[in-house]
Amino acid sequence: MSSSFRKIDYSLRPAKYAERKMLVDVLRRLTPFQAVEDYCYIGFGSVWFSDFILFHRMLGINKMISIEQAETARARFEENRPFNINIEFGNSSTVLPSLDWSERVIVWLDYDDPLEPEMLQDVRSIANRARSGSVLAVSLQCVKAPSYVDYERDMDEGKMTAIERFRQTFGRERVPDDARDDDLTGWPYGTLSRKMLINEIELALAERNLSSNTNLKFKAICEIEYRDDARMCTLVGAFVEDDENERLEACAFQRLDFMPANQRPIRIEMPKLTIRELRKIEQQLPKPAERELELGSIPASDAEKFSRMYRYLPNFAVMEI
Repeated sequence: MSSSFRKIDYSLRPAKYAERKMLVDVLRRLTPFQAVEDYCYIGFGSVWFSDFILFHRMLGINKMISIEQAETARARFEENRPFNINIEFGNSSTVLPSLDWSERVIVWLDYDDPLEPEMLQDVRSIANRARSGSVLAVSLQCVKAPSYVDYERDMDEGKMTAIERFRQTFGRERVPDDARDDDLTGWPYGTLSRKMLINEIELALAERNLSSNTNLKFKAICEIEYRDDARMCTLVGAFVEDDENERLEACAFQRLDFMPANQRPIRIEMPKLTIRELRKIEQQLPKPAERELELGSIPASDAEKFSRMYRYLPNFAVMEI
């Protein structure tokens, strides 16, 4: 996994910003399990620590652990650390098993790369250890699978298909039988990646439940898709024991206004509107169901995008000199 902080300015990703704020609203609803501020947050802070800052300020979470792979940039991480965050240097596959899993945690494995076998090992490691009431979010890039890139570059007439290369990388048992080459690019690739993550988690939980006489399950909360520079997808779910299912139901995640009624992925799309147009729509929100927006010349599709996501989108202002 690459040191993405050297090439991506996270402060300039509006859809990512919206995703973070949506996650805040999801996490606020965990109180049937315990006070959110008493959770431990584990993530990849990078040099911006954007999610750490937001979760501390908005949720009051104090115990935070950032896993950083780039040990050669240790001084830079330390200098940019905004709060008393514990930074663990090393690969996530090594650091995750060494952490204390006796308390409930919120883990966000916010990768910038496409799905890799090591990522499946990370979610398996968490599924083997997380307490009931813990939350796991995993974000992945879903532009094009490396196996598909290799397939396109291969000039051999009898070359192996992209999906066969993918199966060789991950193992046949991990890839759905009905997966095809077309599932290795774009949003279908995101869907396939999320399926494989869930399958890996469920397999780990089946083994854990058998050996420890527990009945822990992974319940998906939502799936998110967005695009700033690259297509990205996120899976969010909770680990829950059978005897705590009522607590999960009491969280009422489905009442969040950005949750689709049909359980489809939440698609964050940035409207292409002027500041004046944004303000005109904003003055009419929140909108009663029976009322139509007065749009004038504003494109209806962009107005709809803004209406669905306005609470989570960043505010922009233009300053002219």
